[in-house]
Amino acid sequence: MTDPQETRIKSSMATMTADTITVRGHDLTTELMGRIDTAALFFLEVTGRLPSPAENALLNAMIVAIAEHGMMPSVIASRLTIMGAPESFQGAVAAGLLGAGDVFVGPTSNVAHLLQVEAKAFPGSDDERAAAIVADYASRGKRIPGLGHPHHRIDPRSEKLLQMQAEHGLDDSHTRLMLAIQRAAIARRGKHLTFNAVAAIGCIASDIGLDWRAVRGIGLVARTVGLIGHVLEEMKQPAAPAIWDLVLDNTDYSDPEPDNG
Repeated sequence: MTDPQETRIKSSMATMTADTITVRGHDLTTELMGRIDTAALFFLEVTGRLPSPAENALLNAMIVAIAEHGMMPSVIASRLTIMGAPESFQGAVAAGLLGAGDVFVGPTSNVAHLLQVEAKAFPGSDDERAAAIVADYASRGKRIPGLGHPHHRIDPRSEKLLQMQAEHGLDDSHTRLMLAIQRAAIARRGKHLTFNAVAAIGCIASDIGLDWRAVRGIGLVARTVGLIGHVLEEMKQPAAPAIWDLVLDNTDYSDPEPDNG
């Protein structure tokens, strides 16, 4: 017979009574509502503590930095979804979020994993570790997350985030290593590689103590805000039909090649 104690569900996230709600040890209505913002709530949920003013400012800036970037693939997915299912606002937003992966939005967690987990295998100074990490990625034919950008030679979002980190005087050990990795990668490839917003968020999030597995959540929270705006605009001022027409006008059909195998 199963021990009843072994079947009890344990959680330190939140609980409630008839007249109270407790979130991570804080009374929701008397300690949190009207006192903290969404970034602080995110930090509390994933770390179990409230952020310092400096940590809160940086996390807020990170969320704002990647909330909006124009007609990106995730936005197009949301707009096309609301065209096909106009009753499903949440479905359209979710369609865009499902595209947050290792290419768009999601690589923030890949950068954080590189710095928090993979980098432990490489001893030495930041420059020595960076050179070894770059060589390791090259030997495996893998692209280093956070480096390069199709539109920004200098990513203004990264510049602002790094400036804010320096101004607040917080730990920057992960940031210094990521900048060293950028230098090593440029030296190896002989070409410029942008230190993009993904890199800045991945290393700064690591510096303020966020688990690499939660770092992708920064992009999800941010893009949710942006996608809500795009879906609402699509409902008022449709762009999806033009996108659909563009695809139809630029698609060439051909019969499948016969399979002679």
